[in-house]
Amino acid sequence: MNWQDQLRTQGYAQFAGITTEPLMIAARQAIELDLSSNYEPERQLEYDNQSYCPALLGTPPIMNLLACSPVSNILDEALGLDNIAWDDGQVAIRRAHNHPEPAPPWPHIDGFASDANGLDEGKIYSLTALVGVFLTPIRSEFAGNFTVWPGSHYIYERYFRERGRRAMSEPMPTPEIGQPVQLLCEVGDVVLAHYELAHTAAVNTADIDRIAVYFRIWIRGLELDRWHYLTNIWEGWKI
Repeated sequence: MNWQDQLRTQGYAQFAGITTEPLMIAARQAIELDLSSNYEPERQLEYDNQSYCPALLGTPPIMNLLACSPVSNILDEALGLDNIAWDDGQVAIRRAHNHPEPAPPWPHIDGFASDANGLDEGKIYSLTALVGVFLTPIRSEFAGNFTVWPGSHYIYERYFRERGRRAMSEPMPTPEIGQPVQLLCEVGDVVLAHYELAHTAAVNTADIDRIAVYFRIWIRGLELDRWHYLTNIWEGWKI
């Protein structure tokens, strides 16, 4: 199955080792320097729910992981670079042994308010796609894995269609979406996921921190009619 078909059917596609070593080294060095210089323990809740290293977001070591890598070619093929925009990135770290034992992952889709993510209640800040660039290896389950519920993007699409526009001001839906898959990754792997694919990060019972950088992607003008894109999940895609 090619990546386009996998993205359509499963809701995500994984690309092995496509991030070049210089880009990964620059990003890791910038993250390590920022952590050693600027980390504030009292902001841990913010780091876990929004981003580590907030001063790095939007800077070249982070943005080059998307703009100067094969990721941009993938996005061009999937959506067209002229048709999309993206955020300043998110430095996502799951510390080693952040949980004493494996725990069932809990799914979500982005854009709904929580106690710590800084979003306003009563609306959905929907997107089009999520890109994850992995800077550390993930070789077993419960190691901070990017975790997905394959095919759940169609379940959420159906939910929004059946629920109607009132869903736009309601809490995040929790339909039955099947069983999760914890992805194994090597350094330099990239995952492209549809926005409406349920996902999460597994707890990290491994001996090393899991470090990734995520980018949120959206079709230009999406905010003018979020409902249309929530209920027509391939609108604007080229695949």
